[in-house]
Amino acid sequence: MYNAKCCIFAGMSNDVILNPFPVSGYHGSALFCDRETETKLLISNAMNGVNTTLLSERRMGKTGLIHHVFAGLRKKKAQGIYTDIYATQSLRDFTNQLATAILKVYPEKHSLGKKFLALLKSFRPVLSFDPLSGAPEVSFDFEQQKQYEQSLGGLFNFLEKQKNHIIIAIDEFQQITFYPEKNIEALLRSHIQQLRHVHFIFSGSSQHLLSDMFGNTKRPFFSSTQSLYLGPVQAGKYAPFISLKFSERNRQISQDAVDFILEWTRLHTYYTQALCNRIYATGLKKVTLAHVQQAASELLQDQEAVFFQYRTLLTSNQWQLLKAIAGEDKVYQPSSKHFIQKYLLGTPANVQRSLEALLTKEMVYKQKDENGFYYRVYDCFLARWLEKKG
Repeated sequence: MYNAKCCIFAGMSNDVILNPFPVSGYHGSALFCDRETETKLLISNAMNGVNTTLLSERRMGKTGLIHHVFAGLRKKKAQGIYTDIYATQSLRDFTNQLATAILKVYPEKHSLGKKFLALLKSFRPVLSFDPLSGAPEVSFDFEQQKQYEQSLGGLFNFLEKQKNHIIIAIDEFQQITFYPEKNIEALLRSHIQQLRHVHFIFSGSSQHLLSDMFGNTKRPFFSSTQSLYLGPVQAGKYAPFISLKFSERNRQISQDAVDFILEWTRLHTYYTQALCNRIYATGLKKVTLAHVQQAASELLQDQEAVFFQYRTLLTSNQWQLLKAIAGEDKVYQPSSKHFIQKYLLGTPANVQRSLEALLTKEMVYKQKDENGFYYRVYDCFLARWLEKKG
């Protein structure tokens, strides 16, 4: 989504990082802002046998937090295993993804890796390598579902036999609800409840799906985890962090410029990092409010083609409602007479149908604050573009 051509991406070592505001990946504690409370809780849960459900909006920094937690767990001789199952569509895909994630942590050159590879070979998988990264990939190709279930059990049993604590983070965990197999939740729950040395972080951005999975008394995972909601980093933490990263490299950024960044990006991790990355990449020694506003404008201009494409995917009513929500920033009563008349949205029934479609397409999300439930455009940059276009 972000135009990579304008960025200077960070490397894996702090010694070679050119831009202190990476927009993807985890690059060490020096470039990680705050999350101290969440980090302590996740580490404590992991070391005390408590599984955690980590929820947030998309691109709020869940993956970065997980890898930050893994770095802390390594100091306690615990091992983290991360897998993102968003692209998986079946139990077969899930099993392949988990096996690949384990193989990355325990490569063949290590003693445990040799044991794990021997286990894999007993299942007769196809071993290959990603053509871009060179990372190993595992693929099982069984004819019956029962064989995948047995292989999954074998993977968990292997991890359970290791001496140190192991924490598996499964990102976008709600994806399993879309698998064609109907017993996946019960299957995973039956395996997980038998584990004593392996614990889990289940994370995702579909809050209503995950909340139902872990909060519905009729679902297998009911009341099996502690929930943690990841909100924005507070301005009181993010503002000095941004200023510090500029000053560490003999640059300055004015306070009003930092305040604009945080307000314009809603303190949302990805959008804040993306704007800061763009600003830093200009090479300016003294950054003013005008410089930041120009960078923000350029970011929106870069993505206009994508935003126009969104328009072709929505009906006229849906697009008009999306613009209206962006204009208000937060909409608490989308069916109110005042809101509908202000933006000429037709009838309350039309608004309700369009709102449901926008929620399904994840163009809009529903959240709660001290004033109640509200609706907001999901993509902060899209919201600012719509706001600018009027």
